[in-house]
Amino acid sequence: MIAPLYVANNMIRRAKEHKVSLTNLKLQKLLYLLYTKYYHESGYSLFPDRFEAWKYGPVLTKIYEVFKDEGSNPLVRLRPDPNGKVYIVSETDVFGDCIDHIWAIYARKSASELVAMTHGPDTAEKPTAWRKAVGRGGLGEFLIDADIKEDGEAWFGA
Repeated sequence: MIAPLYVANNMIRRAKEHKVSLTNLKLQKLLYLLYTKYYHESGYSLFPDRFEAWKYGPVLTKIYEVFKDEGSNPLVRLRPDPNGKVYIVSETDVFGDCIDHIWAIYARKSASELVAMTHGPDTAEKPTAWRKAVGRGGLGEFLIDADIKEDGEAWFGA
C-alpha cells in the first residue's frame, strides 16, 4: 500500500505539468477514482486509509486536513510527509497504468462533474459505494471495499 499523500503529490505534479486546475475537492474525487481503478485492476487496496462519505462524495480525511488551508484554490505545492520529506510514487506497473487512465479521462472534468459521478443518481439500480455508506450510517460513514469494487465494475468494466 502507498501513502495517499504521496499519490496526492503525483496528482499535483501532473496538474502543474498539464495546466489543470486541481482543488482539494477535485483531488479527493481523483484519488477515489484512482483507488477504485487500482482495486478493480489488482484486487488490492491502494491506500491503508479508508474513504469516508462526506457531503460532496468520498474523502480521505487526512488528505483533506493537509490541503484544507488552500480552501477552494488550486493546489500548486507538493506537501511533505511528517518527516519533512516530499515524495511522489513511481508511476510504473499497475499503479502507472491506473493513474494514466484516470488522468486521461477525468483530469479535465470539473469537481462538480466528479461529485455527481461518485454520488450516482438517487434512483440508481446499483447505488454507488458513497450512496450505500450514507444509507448505512449517514455522512461520516466509511465506504467498504466490496462496494468500491462494484463502483469499479460499473465504471471500468467487469
